[in-house]
Amino acid sequence: MYASYIEMQLKPGKMAEAIKMTKQMEADLGQMGMKQFIIVDKGDDSSTLVALYNTAEDQEAAGPKAAELLGRLAVFMAGPPERKQVEVPINFIF
Repeated sequence: MYASYIEMQLKPGKMAEAIKMTKQMEADLGQMGMKQFIIVDKGDDSSTLVALYNTAEDQEAAGPKAAELLGRLAVFMAGPPERKQVEVPINFIF
């Protein structure tokens, strides 16, 4: 399993608006080959986004659309997001 791991610092007070806009992107996100899409609100106007994929190929194929969708959130960001592509060795689902 593979993941896109993205750290985002938002402008002060913009978390609720960013979450609302992301919820409106659900259909687009669902067509990108992801298995899961998770946003963690860290409580300090920052968040971590994790998108899980079955294969590295699925993750790579989603890259251009992911960049487009992330770009829609730029208006809420204090700076550019930090994106890493990582392997997920363990993903327990209970």
